[in-house]
Amino acid sequence: MKNRLRSIMLLDDNPATNFIHKKFIKMAACAEKTVDFQSGNNALKYLQTNSDFLPDIIFVDINMPIMSAWEFLEEYGELVDNVEKKPVVILLSTSLSPADKKKAEDIEIIDDIRLKPLAVDVIHDVVDKFFPSLP
Repeated sequence: MKNRLRSIMLLDDNPATNFIHKKFIKMAACAEKTVDFQSGNNALKYLQTNSDFLPDIIFVDINMPIMSAWEFLEEYGELVDNVEKKPVVILLSTSLSPADKKKAEDIEIIDDIRLKPLAVDVIHDVVDKFFPSLP
């Protein structure tokens, strides 16, 4: 990909998952920068500090301790409420229960739900779907 996204954020409590997903994003050659966090609190602090440079895509693991994906998304939604160009939010799960799927569909800021682990073709699919103007 010649033209790339500015940045992608990964939010998953498992550092090994973040490591693997960063490798796949690098292989997909779709972003200039990838940042990863193991807690929703740290991700929110980063977003608040870098509000002028929000990531283009945020991949959020559904099952996290301390601050769940749902709690993160509630606070994130307030943070970007007045932002014109909001990041694309993709919820990630190893297995999506019908209850979680329904809950995700009811949250407006969630753009898509994908199964983990990410792979290069899945990343390309997300980029093509939400950023069709990128070659």
